[in-house]
Amino acid sequence: MKNVVALGILSIMLIFTSCEKESIDEQLITADINARASVAAEKGDQSIAEIVVSNATDEEEPQFTLLLAALEYAGITSMFTGNDQYTVFAPTDAAFVRFLGDNALTDFTPDQVASVLSYHVTDGRRFSNSVVPKQNPREIETLLGYSIFVSNTAGIDTNDDDTEANATILVSEGLFNISASNGVIHVIDEVLVPESE
Repeated sequence: MKNVVALGILSIMLIFTSCEKESIDEQLITADINARASVAAEKGDQSIAEIVVSNATDEEEPQFTLLLAALEYAGITSMFTGNDQYTVFAPTDAAFVRFLGDNALTDFTPDQVASVLSYHVTDGRRFSNSVVPKQNPREIETLLGYSIFVSNTAGIDTNDDDTEANATILVSEGLFNISASNGVIHVIDEVLVPESE
């Protein structure tokens, strides 16, 4: 009987320890996000388009090559060169490769690609402290008119019916709060597709 009671107490302690660790991890992510947002709040020297181009053409570690190709194919690159302020959730090249699978960008129409890309953009400069909530998911309306829902662990859900993230802001790799002259870039690990109505 003592063994059963001891086992029960141990199980309860493990559950509380697990929940406590999860809570601490969430607090650390939130603290890191808030700290970096205040540091990055100044406008950068380059526009969003210039940052995408310079990262796409980087000789050592090119990134955003497929994002740039998608922007050019959709004919909307110039939208990110002006003074209008946007926040972009920018998928990595690996995210585009997974999204496209055996398809090429040209298997879609420019309008279809523009729609998918506009689902990754919202108006205004939104640093991580106004993107990632402290508790309940935060709804962010995109330029496509559909919303995304960001959790307190920087997961992005394309609907609010479940808590399963469809993508994640790459906070642990420091790829967020990239300040541009005309907005902010947060790098994400998947291409977002809106839930069909």
